[in-house]
Amino acid sequence: MLPERITSLPIVLRPFVLSDAPRVRLLAGDPRVSETTSVIPYPYGEGMAEQWIADHAALRDRGAAFIYAIVRAEDGVLAGAIEAGFAPDAIDSLGYWIGQPYWRLGYATAAARAIIALCFRYLECHQLTASHLVRNPASGRVLEKCGLVPVRRLERMHRGKLEEFCVHGITRDAWEKHINEDPPPQQAET
Repeated sequence: MLPERITSLPIVLRPFVLSDAPRVRLLAGDPRVSETTSVIPYPYGEGMAEQWIADHAALRDRGAAFIYAIVRAEDGVLAGAIEAGFAPDAIDSLGYWIGQPYWRLGYATAAARAIIALCFRYLECHQLTASHLVRNPASGRVLEKCGLVPVRRLERMHRGKLEEFCVHGITRDAWEKHINEDPPPQQAET
């Protein structure tokens, strides 16, 4: 199990609560955000955020996925989401999105570093993977800052058309080497 609350300045990761639903709908419903992810539907309709949040506890209890709200440490404002998921048939084990007003502030990198560190520390996890649309190089830079390296490119359907994705990966051993070179600031809270 992963801790419920994690500090990785400038952000805190915490479980989503139902009162986050309007903010999720606002941020994830922005086409600039949803277009670059493979899992956020567009349009993002009424009730979708509530259902998504309601599903988190069962996924966590089964160890299938750990989904966190990314909130600013300074004021607790919800800025995005990150997930470590472990479905056997999934291409990716790590995914995230950041609301457009919070792009380029280091929130995705801080959240990804924290989740990667905790997955390798607390779970029987030996490799993590994440992918991004080739036309979204900012997401690739986040992954590379976290030590993930490109492992392959593939084409898959995205929003009704074939798109090229870059898959990145990191092993537990590569992560240990990476953090010894550039230790991530983080603190798990209980």
